Amino acid sequence: MAQTHLDRKPITGTEGKRPPLPSLTGMRGVAAIVVFLCHIMVQADDLPYDVDLLHIFADPDVRSNYRFAFGVVGYTCVSFFFVLSGFILTWAARPSDTVTGFWRRRFVKLYPLHLVTYPLGMLVLTGALTSGKDVPGLFLIQTWVPDNRVIFGANGPSWSISVEAFFYLAFPALLPLLSKIKESHLWGWVVGAVVAVFATTVVSYTSISETYQVWFSYVFPPVRVVEFILGILLARLIISGRWINIGLGPAGLLLLVACVIAPNVPEVFAFAAVTVIPVLLVIGAGIKVDTEGLSSPLRNRVLVRLGDLSFAFYLVHISVLVAARRLLGMDKSWSVGGAALFIVVTYFITLFVAWVLHTFVENPAMRRWSRPAARRDAGKTGAAAG
Repeated sequence: MAQTHLDRKPITGTEGKRPPLPSLTGMRGVAAIVVFLCHIMVQADDLPYDVDLLHIFADPDVRSNYRFAFGVVGYTCVSFFFVLSGFILTWAARPSDTVTGFWRRRFVKLYPLHLVTYPLGMLVLTGALTSGKDVPGLFLIQTWVPDNRVIFGANGPSWSISVEAFFYLAFPALLPLLSKIKESHLWGWVVGAVVAVFATTVVSYTSISETYQVWFSYVFPPVRVVEFILGILLARLIISGRWINIGLGPAGLLLLVACVIAPNVPEVFAFAAVTVIPVLLVIGAGIKVDTEGLSSPLRNRVLVRLGDLSFAFYLVHISVLVAARRLLGMDKSWSVGGAALFIVVTYFITLFVAWVLHTFVENPAMRRWSRPAARRDAGKTGAAAG
C-alpha cells in the first residue's frame, strides 16, 4: 500500500529545514530541573514506591513550605512538554515525510531509552523484577488503565511518554486536518482548544469521583491531546506570521502569576486549565526570540546542553532519587543545608547518568535505526565518495 505523505504548509528556511530553536531547547533544560525539584516532594501516598523523599527535610514546616512551592509547578512542566511536542513535530515536518517514516523515527527516539530505564525503575522503585501491573508500562499503554499502581508503576515518569506515544500515533491524522484550517480562523481554533481544556477540567471536577480525577484529567491521553493540538496550532500561527507580539519577559511573568494562583485552586484545575494560556505564550515568545535573532538567556550553552539531555534525564531521575534515599537510609532527615546537599548531589548524579544514556543509547539508536537501511547505506556511500 502506498505510503501517505504528511500534508505541510510551504517550508520556510533553507535546504528543506526550518531554523533551529535553541531557546526552546534551553526551556526544556529549565523544565527538567523544575521537574526534578518537584519530585523531591514525593511521599509514600503520592506514588506506589513506599518512599518519602520529602522527609529528607527534618523540619515539618520546611516540608510544608516546599510542598506548597513545588506541589503544582510540575503539572505546568508536563503541559509545557505536551504543547511543545505538538509544535516541534509540526515545525520539523517536511513534505517528504511519510507516516511510516515518521512513526519509525518517533519509536526509535522513545523506545530504546524506555527499554533501558523501565527495568531499572522496576528494580529500584517497585522493588521487583516482574509484576503484572508493570507489564502495561513496558508497552507504553499504562495511561489507559485507571489504576495508579499501573500508571506510575516501575519507572513512573514513563507515564508521560505513554501519552506522547498516543500523540505520535495520532499526528499523521491530526496534521492534515489542522492544516486545512484557514489561516484567518487559526485563532478561533486556539480559543476553542483552550475552552476544551477548561471544559474537560470542569467535567472532571463536577462529574468524576476524586478517585479517577487524576487519571481522567492528568493522565488520560485523549484529554491531554488538546494541549498537543494547541502546539500544532501554535506552529501554524507562527509559520503564517499571525502570532502575537509578546516578549519573553511578559509571557514569563504571566506564567509565574498562573503558577502562584495554581496552588490555591482545586488541584484538577492546576493540571493545565490555569496555566495553559501562559504556557502557550511562553513557548511562542521563545520561538519569536530565535526566529528574530533576539538575545535570550535561554540560548546559554549550558541550558541548551541540559535541554539535549532532558529526555534521558527525565526518564532516570526518580530512580536516582529513590536509590539514593534507600542507600542513605529511609529514616534519615537533615537540616535545610543537609537536604540541599542531597538534592544537589543527586541532581549531578542524575545528570551524569543522563549523559551516559544520551551518549550511548539515545544518540546511537537514532543514528542506527531512525532511517531505513537503504537510506543509511546510501548516506554512507555518499560520504565515502565525498
